[in-house]
Amino acid sequence: MTDKDMFDFDPIPDDDKNNSVDDFFLFDDAPEINDQQVADEKTQAGSETEIFTENISQKRTSADFEPDMELILITAQSSMIIEGMKLISQHDFKSKNTSIFSEAIKGVDLYMKILERNPENFRKTMSMLSTDPDCMDVQKISFNLYKNVYGEIPESDSQKLKSFEIIRERLQNGYNKSLIASSLINIKKYYLLSGTVDTMKIDKSLSLNPDIIKKEMNCYARHINIARELIKSGNFEINKGMKGRELNVFIIKSSQLLDYYYTKIGNAEYAGYYQRLNKNFKKYFIIR
Repeated sequence: MTDKDMFDFDPIPDDDKNNSVDDFFLFDDAPEINDQQVADEKTQAGSETEIFTENISQKRTSADFEPDMELILITAQSSMIIEGMKLISQHDFKSKNTSIFSEAIKGVDLYMKILERNPENFRKTMSMLSTDPDCMDVQKISFNLYKNVYGEIPESDSQKLKSFEIIRERLQNGYNKSLIASSLINIKKYYLLSGTVDTMKIDKSLSLNPDIIKKEMNCYARHINIARELIKSGNFEINKGMKGRELNVFIIKSSQLLDYYYTKIGNAEYAGYYQRLNKNFKKYFIIR
């Protein structure tokens, strides 16, 4: 088998076949939505209104509106957390699911923020949302994950916070895998059908759009680091049954591309680094 055959691109999870279910529980299929980057959660306080109690008139402060806004945000984000966990259970890390994992992570961050800031308010909020199935499922999943690790249902606030950290780690892992799946598709535009780097296309991009190709190369470099961290974590399989082969192929292909790019722009240090990385992964082709 030639190097070209061994390291050619294989189909990755972005196909039409159904993924089997691993754990958690089964939901309906996820809708297709466009990719977007993880952003900080932004909230706005509502406008002031007047309430009347008997003969006393009082104006509500921003503190009064805060629980209302938290209820709205948690209700909205909980469905995304459930969606993200469903994708993990189905081993579905398609590139189109990046934004679902992104929103799910923001949702868990919101749960953790409320619990850390004011545990009493968290309990009050959860009590008010006791009839919301998504919110209850988020707690159920996080608490069960905690039990799987520590052998007991979380009782204290610190234990509950740890349970949300566990579910966040799962979602972050899914997000990272989805990023790699996205890059595996995107990077193909810089390769010829023969499997070699399209040097003419890169040279043209360097001439016409140097800033754009620089951002793309920086993105591939970041994703190489993510791929290597996934391999170290032991939870790195993107396409079920491939045993992490996609990560190795991505690292080999992207490092080869970066080697050429940095050679062209005259950065010998970076070019040498990615050349060595390419040779190491190409030589050993590690599958754990």
